[in-house]
Amino acid sequence: MQLVVDKIARSFGINEIFKDISFMIDKGEKIGLVGVNGSGKTTLLRCLLAPETVDGGVVRFEPGLKIGYVEQGFQNIGTGSLWQFMLRSCPEIVKMREELAALEARSAQLEPGAELDWVLEEYARVTKRYEHVDGYNYEAFIKRVLIGLGFEEAVWDKTAEHFSGGQKTRMMLAAALVRQPDFLILDEPTNHLDIAMTEWLEKYLQEFKGGLLVVSHDRAFLDNIATRILEMEGGHLTSFKGNYSKYLVQKELQTATLEAAYASQQDYIARTEAYIRRFKAGIKSKMARGRQSQLDRLERMDAPVQHEEFALRLPPAPESAERVLILDNLSVGYGDNVLLHDIDLVLRKGEKVGLLGPNGTGKTTLLKTVLGELPPLKGTAQIGNRVKVGYFSQSYERLAPKQTLLDNFLVEYGFTEERTRSLLGGMLFHGDDVFKEIGTLSGGQKARLVLLKLVLDGANCLVLDEPTNHLDIMARETVEAALTAFDGTVLVVSHDRYFINEIADRIWELEDHRVCDYKGNYDFYLEEKAKRRLLQAAVPSSAPVQRKAAPEPISSTVKSSGRHKRAYSPQEAEKLLAKVELSIREQEALLGVLEGRMADPASHTDPEASAALAAEHAALQAEIEKLMLRWEELMTAAEVLQE
Repeated sequence: MQLVVDKIARSFGINEIFKDISFMIDKGEKIGLVGVNGSGKTTLLRCLLAPETVDGGVVRFEPGLKIGYVEQGFQNIGTGSLWQFMLRSCPEIVKMREELAALEARSAQLEPGAELDWVLEEYARVTKRYEHVDGYNYEAFIKRVLIGLGFEEAVWDKTAEHFSGGQKTRMMLAAALVRQPDFLILDEPTNHLDIAMTEWLEKYLQEFKGGLLVVSHDRAFLDNIATRILEMEGGHLTSFKGNYSKYLVQKELQTATLEAAYASQQDYIARTEAYIRRFKAGIKSKMARGRQSQLDRLERMDAPVQHEEFALRLPPAPESAERVLILDNLSVGYGDNVLLHDIDLVLRKGEKVGLLGPNGTGKTTLLKTVLGELPPLKGTAQIGNRVKVGYFSQSYERLAPKQTLLDNFLVEYGFTEERTRSLLGGMLFHGDDVFKEIGTLSGGQKARLVLLKLVLDGANCLVLDEPTNHLDIMARETVEAALTAFDGTVLVVSHDRYFINEIADRIWELEDHRVCDYKGNYDFYLEEKAKRRLLQAAVPSSAPVQRKAAPEPISSTVKSSGRHKRAYSPQEAEKLLAKVELSIREQEALLGVLEGRMADPASHTDPEASAALAAEHAALQAEIEKLMLRWEELMTAAEVLQE
């Protein structure tokens, strides 16, 4: 095992983040860590890197393991150029080069003898290690990684500290890959990558031989690289086999099964407690005590975790002209820097367009030209009659950093404080949250505020620039559902392939300073690109799914088809009571084992097996109830003997 985590816990004050977290990662395993924002994913990663910070349990990496870590945001990258920064990324290679140079210089000064022999032996030892870490190809590997992550050779001599925040994050990712670690820990590595870079990283990680643990909200990325999914939910960690899509199927089955089992148990508890209250002081008091004893032995199931979701429902789009946006012979850019030229396109009412292209090709510039924030270099960008545009910007210009949430909305919309609090509550800002300064909020929180403003604006054309960048998967699905139901027009820039595929019915791709139009979703766009480039896509035949046979129902030790009609003598009842009580305990034990299986995600990989588990659970509960009824009959008969 490259990593073993055994029952670790972490709290901040009285706030318990997680407890009893256990998992293992083998060499070659690629694990996706998912969960809503704030569930503790980043805290878990930091505990792995600093085991002394855990409140209990053990974190153990394989001895001698070289670990690469890339966190969200960026650290101090020092001075010097991008190339110099990358050369320093693997200190071991730099040190060995210095050692080899020193040994070469020393050997040239020595006469034959013991000292020269020692120097030559040391030189051979260092050279062997240098070859093992592929030091001779170090620069070539750096070039491969830099180009793959979007750094063209023209910027390699640029001072590293002058790059943007997103570029610095990519630099940290590049440095981690260049070190060629045995184990990689990545926290949101695709946040600042365009689609081409993300696909390059996917290919790199697919070929990576070590262990990988990655936090990501990019569902397509997790589908393409994960061999297992770990879900952080309610302070607990659950493992699911397969990629993200397979996790969704297993999760849905597990949730439905556990919810049904929990509801059934709660109903049983309520009925049993009602029985105990009714008969605890009457002639059936012994029966009531028996039921209380059974209830005390019952292992209570935890209630399924319920996540609070924000509400996003776009109002019906007001009427507009059929042609919402007309781009006529349009060129956009800055001065002599023409990013896009000769654009002739029409966006029609109700269409939802995904605007794609590598970073720096002009997507945001095109949006700002369409919105009138930048003048066209040539041609026109005309908004249609009665078109009201709502704009979501990556930089959240509509949010004043020094204002509180409450003040920002009160000033802009003039609602009452009660109405404003209600609206903000729908976006998960409760209580004193409304008095926080906007500048202190996370990216995801700011995104929710801008989305709320789009709802309040009542626009019929939405222009969205990376609206899901800082949102977790559940929030992205909420936005997807709202945009899918929206009857207005949408023009959206996004590097989230899953998101684009869900909402777009048309793709505009920026390529070679032009805009190519594909009338279909992202899957259609990929197919058309393959055709246009005359590439033959080899589609491997899917192996038939081997379904596991549903488990045989657990046989009961006491068969019962309802209330027994025969009358027992007191002596017979006394003898049978012990047997029935034993049967009840056996059935309760079997029920406990079954509920343990139901809680295991592996039990829900097959829909038929999952349904069989649910049916078996219901049958066991029914059997226990029948046994309890028989026990009561026997108790009534036995009381005659005792009297």
